[in-house]
Amino acid sequence: MEYMAEENAAESVKTSADSGSTADLIGRMELLVRENNEAVRRIGRVDHVTLLPNRVQFLDDFARHSAACERPHLVLVALAEARHFNEILRALGHSYSEDFVREGAARLLGLLPAGSPVYHVSVLSFAFFAEGGTTAEPPPVVADIVTRFQEPIRCHGIPINSRIGVGVTPLDDTAAAANEMLRSALAAAQDSRRGFDGWAWYDRTSDDAHKRSFRILAKLPEALAAADRLALHFQPRIAMQRGNCIGAEALIRWTDAELGVVSPAEFVPLAETTALITPLTGWVIRHATRAVAGWQKTHPGLRISINISPKNLEEPEFVDSMLWQTEAAGVDPALVELEFTEGTLASNPRLMLQQLGRLRSRGFDIAIDDFGSGYSNMSYLGQLPAQYLKIDQSFVRTLDSDGKNRVLVRSIIDLAHALDYRVVAEGVETQSAYDTLAGWGCDEGQGYLMSRPLPEPAFLDWLHAGWRRKI
Repeated sequence: MEYMAEENAAESVKTSADSGSTADLIGRMELLVRENNEAVRRIGRVDHVTLLPNRVQFLDDFARHSAACERPHLVLVALAEARHFNEILRALGHSYSEDFVREGAARLLGLLPAGSPVYHVSVLSFAFFAEGGTTAEPPPVVADIVTRFQEPIRCHGIPINSRIGVGVTPLDDTAAAANEMLRSALAAAQDSRRGFDGWAWYDRTSDDAHKRSFRILAKLPEALAAADRLALHFQPRIAMQRGNCIGAEALIRWTDAELGVVSPAEFVPLAETTALITPLTGWVIRHATRAVAGWQKTHPGLRISINISPKNLEEPEFVDSMLWQTEAAGVDPALVELEFTEGTLASNPRLMLQQLGRLRSRGFDIAIDDFGSGYSNMSYLGQLPAQYLKIDQSFVRTLDSDGKNRVLVRSIIDLAHALDYRVVAEGVETQSAYDTLAGWGCDEGQGYLMSRPLPEPAFLDWLHAGWRRKI
């Protein structure tokens, strides 16, 4: 295109030079520049796959179209989830993937009145303005879209399920920003996949939760760099037969001036979806190993347990980093236990087993955390290079009231011992539960009966005061 523009410009200059004045030449050149600029502008407003107007054009058209509609709604149709589309791309290639998008666009256009503007606002998403509907019911076309897209999209004879999401947001605020309305419709489309209706209204509560997630991820790097935002608390672990403390689990805590107290159950899973999980885990390891090094002066042999994300095991340098951290703190790896959930092996069993084996060969103990809370693959219990199995607290907390859980917990203890694991019970909150578990031979326990997680000074005070099992 650039070559043709230059060639046409040269020809225009030659013609002008042969036939007219300098003023005519300048006028023709200015006209040519304007025409080329307009062509470039149009190209920048059209999606190259579907040739539909893109998000830039949508933003320009938003005010005019929303004002022209009666009871207007913005509808966003997302053809597939990103993971599903990536699977299509990997299995079939770019050509089929683009055909999938084009076929989806054609199907959507076929359901709308002729001449309705449809915008290709992202790789998998299309937006349009719809009339009708009420505060309780969406525009009628939404039901048509949901029904029609239940049928697979065919690409070169291959049927591909789309699993669309349809988001609907009323345009009752004529001053609303186009970008914000588009984002709201996208949030609704994502929410629609949680149920079977195939579509969803924009939900401010759900959207606020997503915004909070974004703020958490945005502020976490600041917390990691600050000296006073993050802290470790330590929950004692008790040898249940003797009743003495043999170690503690390190649990991260975060307090933010704007967000308040942020639960690790909220921010750790979010960090796992980003590269932030690496520095977050590194922070915990660094501070936990320093703590356990200090304990050895007054409580030699006291151990530390650290939760590690499966994402960390995907890092080639993780094992070497663990060794460097313990060496820098002056801690024997034998004093460090690394906890992984039972779902660690789900994504890449071969790699996970290899990494866990490397950690074990370097002297670290390995624990299977929250056992029973996920989808336990019993075949891996015999292969894992682990020494500890931690029974999830949801089983332990109901020991006194749930007969089935009693059977399950006792069976887990027996099975674990038969496979040469030491068993740790989490969530021990009553003396009755403690006595029952100890009677079944459970090796170790932690829970509110013994102590809540404590800041390090309070944990050391607890240690000095001592705790013994009540007989």
